[in-house]
Amino acid sequence: MEQQDINSFIERNLKNFSVNSTGWNDLIGRMLSELLAAGWNMEHDVFGKEKFGGLRCYIYSEDEELNANLRKITNKYAQLSGKTCEICGNEGKLRIINSWETTLCINHFIDQKPIMEIDEEQNIMYKQKSILNMQDIVKAEVEFDWTKLKLYTQKSLNTDEYFSFSRQEPNYYLLLKAVPLHLFPEDMQRKISDLFQNLKDCEVCGHKALDHKSCLRCHHEPWGASKYHEEEYEEKADYIKECQMDIFIDEDGYEEYFKYDRSFEEIPGHQILFTPADLEEYKKLLF
Repeated sequence: MEQQDINSFIERNLKNFSVNSTGWNDLIGRMLSELLAAGWNMEHDVFGKEKFGGLRCYIYSEDEELNANLRKITNKYAQLSGKTCEICGNEGKLRIINSWETTLCINHFIDQKPIMEIDEEQNIMYKQKSILNMQDIVKAEVEFDWTKLKLYTQKSLNTDEYFSFSRQEPNYYLLLKAVPLHLFPEDMQRKISDLFQNLKDCEVCGHKALDHKSCLRCHHEPWGASKYHEEEYEEKADYIKECQMDIFIDEDGYEEYFKYDRSFEEIPGHQILFTPADLEEYKKLLF
């Protein structure tokens, strides 16, 4: 089999993959090359697409042995696609954008889901463009569990539209704290005030963000909040250490995104309890 024939086969079949961009082209090309090496007839086309943020390839042979080998190859590249940015081909992670699953590097994720900022003039901004100024807000609502914040201007009140913000985005609590309390319903004003006045230090992530039994920054429970803590860990330090390693490994990409969050104060002198050796041993258990 000549390399020129292999290249022609790859070029022809790349067009048969319905994917979001060109970041997986190299992966798909390598997969197609391996399929040929396994015994696939290059006269037959191969088809595939992106689904749930991963590469899916549809290929079948009536030869059971060949079919098993083809499946191993396509499964291998499905897993690799879950670690490869669909746009640029750099290292990526599965992420959620408007309920859609997609695999992106942090830069292209932020490009599609930009960081919200508040400037000195109290403009709420995305990508250095103002979408709303605090002085224009005439009404505010927040869900009881803090999941969503709705802000209204006089114009939006008349059209029953609003500006919506989610706690799944960095600086959400910074915005919640910045909105004047009197704009919220009376029953929420005291609740919001109490939230920020009573935050405690989180020993896991090192932010003053602990609200009762959960940290608003890292979402871990404080030691002793659940009875299983003492059942599964010999001591408090073991629990905190494991939580900190989970944050560092950042399998879901949360910390990579939320490093831009400025909602909570950092605790002076906060300690990281794990060592590089601890981390390597923990990775072996996980992966």
